Amino acid sequence: MKKALILSGGGARGAFQVGVWKYLREINWTPDLICGTSIGAVNAAAIGSGMSVERLIDIWKTHNRSEIYRLKVLKVLSSALYGRPFKSVLDTAPMRAMLTRHLNLEALRRSPIEIIISAVNMTTGRLHLYNQSVIEIDHLMASSAMPILFPWQPIRGELYWDGGVMANSPLFIALERKIEEIIVVLLSPVGHRPLPPPRTLREGLERLLEHFLIGSCQTTMPVFNGQPVHACDEWQPARSQAQKITESPWKPRISVIAPTEMLGFTSLLNFSSRQVSRLIHAGYHNARRQLGKRG
Repeated sequence: MKKALILSGGGARGAFQVGVWKYLREINWTPDLICGTSIGAVNAAAIGSGMSVERLIDIWKTHNRSEIYRLKVLKVLSSALYGRPFKSVLDTAPMRAMLTRHLNLEALRRSPIEIIISAVNMTTGRLHLYNQSVIEIDHLMASSAMPILFPWQPIRGELYWDGGVMANSPLFIALERKIEEIIVVLLSPVGHRPLPPPRTLREGLERLLEHFLIGSCQTTMPVFNGQPVHACDEWQPARSQAQKITESPWKPRISVIAPTEMLGFTSLLNFSSRQVSRLIHAGYHNARRQLGKRG
């Protein structure tokens, strides 16, 4: 049975995925394919390179915000006040240095697990996919380049930014390959429990962000017997896609693991050891609770 792990984007919330991976290693669940976007791409590359879960946890817990990004105060002010060229609010040179220091790209290329990450071409708006045979630090920087906050990344003369703009949860790759067992790790609780309507502008904007984080997963989730999985009753895919899935003997088993509480805007850039530890713990226990029910 072919297995796939889908790792969504969500900035510093990616620590949640590390907790899920810790549980998957404990139960000896090994994917044939890992698809990642943004921080999910970074975690996917680390796993594909053979990095131990203990090492991955240690890196997450010991690297603070200053080792990921720096605020470009003067450049932001000069752009706002004088209309000078603007590229991003944050400088991600520390993140590039950290990835270069810790990731073994040669080991990644030899990985028995296929790794696929995504990035979006800024000028064409097209989603590009890259597997481990071509992935360099530039591709990881591109996949995780959150628009406006992080700088876009040139690759072979073209400009790219966060794959999450088009496919924050690249589930479609596993579906196109007819993978039998798929675990999707989302970084938003929306869709997994009823939430009250937002009461303030801030809550409304936060809810909008959460819907963005889960959107591509919801719109590519397949249909079984005419019923969507992990989606609202009103959601319906294109008829051709529904027919292809329901009429085929292939019936993928899909598990979605996600946080159970709202995390807020600030969690996206909060790399403090306190939040990282809390999210790793939540990812581990949410995975154990949900996957333990499958039988």
